[in-house]
Amino acid sequence: MPPVHAPTATDLRRARLAVSALFLVNGALMANVLPRLPQIKDQLDLSNAALGAAVAAGPVGGLLAGGAAGWLIGRLGSGRLTVVTGSLYGVLLVTVGIAPAWLALAAAFLALGASDAVMDAGMNAHGIAVQRGYERSILHAFHGWWSAGTLVGAACGAVAAALDVPIAIHLATVGLVFALVSLAASRLLLRGRHVDAAREGSVPHPLRLVRVLAPIALIGVLGVMLEDAAQTWSTVYLADDLGAVAGLAAVAFVLYTATMTAGRLTNDRWIDRWGGVTVARVGALTAVAGLVLVAAAGPAGAIPVAIAGFVLVGAGTSPLFPIMVAAASSHPGVSTGHAVAVVSWLARGGFVIAPALIGVAADAVGLGAAFAIPLAAGLGAAVLAGVLLRSPAPKPA
Repeated sequence: MPPVHAPTATDLRRARLAVSALFLVNGALMANVLPRLPQIKDQLDLSNAALGAAVAAGPVGGLLAGGAAGWLIGRLGSGRLTVVTGSLYGVLLVTVGIAPAWLALAAAFLALGASDAVMDAGMNAHGIAVQRGYERSILHAFHGWWSAGTLVGAACGAVAAALDVPIAIHLATVGLVFALVSLAASRLLLRGRHVDAAREGSVPHPLRLVRVLAPIALIGVLGVMLEDAAQTWSTVYLADDLGAVAGLAAVAFVLYTATMTAGRLTNDRWIDRWGGVTVARVGALTAVAGLVLVAAAGPAGAIPVAIAGFVLVGAGTSPLFPIMVAAASSHPGVSTGHAVAVVSWLARGGFVIAPALIGVAADAVGLGAAFAIPLAAGLGAAVLAGVLLRSPAPKPA
């Protein structure tokens, strides 16, 4: 059925601004933590495996909470749900900085992961509703703002690390700022129950829903395993394996996020020209080439080569998650809110698997060799990108 009250052009412009801000907030919050991981590791005297397991608690929290995101969107609406979870996410950020031991650190990541997962599903569902009103593709641009948020957060974290700002003070400050941004965005979002019912579609049985969308989500799982190689391990690799100082080690993550941002802000045109499958394949192979450079840099201690490799990972992974969301949102017989929630939920399995798996492998054979794991995921994504053809090509909305 058509919306009861179609949004005006002004409503759409305001909502686009608000959704862009919420994507930025979501990207910036955890990105503030990542450049501080080497210091958190030293502060709590953790091994690579212990750090990886603590970080992996975040995606576990996402999996536990993300399964309910579709139901919550139906109950609260995608806009309200995004604002509530975004504010909560910001307030909870400080818990990482005040954790006194591994168990508390893992619990902090668990709570942050739960907030992040539900916010992620809500903002993507609302972004698709805004995209329909524009009648052209803007989804990748929203994800570009998420990447811009990670760039802002990474830069803040890198500066805080270089200035040796206490971790708790740093995270409490930025968490409060971004919680307030989330609240401010609430006034500009689309309103009414019709927002999340704009796409016709039934809600299949949960098990059938998972089975139908799992092939699309697999691209996201492999993609986030590639992303994790840079997000979780780039600063640790440069600091511990290549001997870079804390500020320089954080540069790799900053450049990675800058490249991902640039890619996502331009990917809509490539999707329109070549299609999602081709763009996904090229992106995955580009990320694989980057990881080859990263691993090769280790024996020579070549910090610039490793940084260049992480830049390629950023460019290559930039289209994978948005392509997954777009493909799921256009699947026949499934409402947008449930489709987005399910594939986002399933894709988080990559973030559960990768940090712990790479951490264990790094302790056994070294972090450089452990990058073979995300490299294999990238090759898998390139080979399996054709699963996107099982659902209709995303329609411009």
